[in-house]
Amino acid sequence: MTIQQVITIVLTVSILTSCRHGYKVEGDKVYYEYWNEGSGQNKRLIEQADAKTFQNLTFDCDCDFEFGKDKNHLFIDGELIKNIDPNTFKFIGNYIFRDKDSAYFFGFYNNINDCVIKGINPDEIKLIKYPWAKVDNFLIHGRDTVSITDINAFVPINDDWGKTKHYIINKNQILYGADVETFKVTSSFQGNDKNYNYEFGAISEDDFKKTSYKTFDFYKKDICVTEPIVLVDFYDSLVSYMDDKNKPIEIVEKLKGKNFAISNIRYLNWVGESKIIRVSMTNTKCNCIVEKLYRYDYSRPSETKNIFKVTERIHCESK
Repeated sequence: MTIQQVITIVLTVSILTSCRHGYKVEGDKVYYEYWNEGSGQNKRLIEQADAKTFQNLTFDCDCDFEFGKDKNHLFIDGELIKNIDPNTFKFIGNYIFRDKDSAYFFGFYNNINDCVIKGINPDEIKLIKYPWAKVDNFLIHGRDTVSITDINAFVPINDDWGKTKHYIINKNQILYGADVETFKVTSSFQGNDKNYNYEFGAISEDDFKKTSYKTFDFYKKDICVTEPIVLVDFYDSLVSYMDDKNKPIEIVEKLKGKNFAISNIRYLNWVGESKIIRVSMTNTKCNCIVEKLYRYDYSRPSETKNIFKVTERIHCESK
């Protein structure tokens, strides 16, 4: 063996041993070891861990996590995961885990302590394809869910998009009114069909003509053949969504006066913190979708009560 080979072996062993990561029990304390390119090898005390009962956990999962538990707690990469029973915690598949009460998705997240899949029975989860799963009529994307009437017809298009016989789905948003046969995906949050462009689960704002509420005459216009419009001068100040969401929607009230009836109301999350109230209405000639859009103003402090800019818009299709 040459001197160069010996040096190479020594360096390799040194690197491998210096880049340790995982849990280490020392006396009555548990530490998490990790490597940082800036500061090198580090060791952090896990204050909540009980050294006497601590043990490493391994799962048949391709996820790059270091799991550990003691008699009361679960840890992932050295971080305490709250409100999970460590003794019933197990892997289901597709980055979905469960305990005796709930299911959790750790495939992607903003906060590892906010990964619970809410409102579903973990005993009933059926995996589809990462990151999709289902429980009864609920489609699961990551940790988010959406109720779909024809869920058994669901087919994933990719990680962000899927479809059934009647609906196009973007993550946890149904694109109501989208034409399934002609719909094409153009990005992780955009697509189009023969009629409209869509982004973030709704028709693109560029497909609506900006119109003044003060000059638009609902009673003289045939709304069924009017192009999609957004009325831009309804609201001249920011509002609180919680205070405003139950107030009458101006376009809806106008259509009621033209013999339209409400067939459905949905309260939906939109982009980030923004919201949409979507009202389906119908008369003998056409079906209309009225949307009240609440855009979150990120330029203001998060504790601001009145933080949403509001507009209303409508588009209709003849029967």
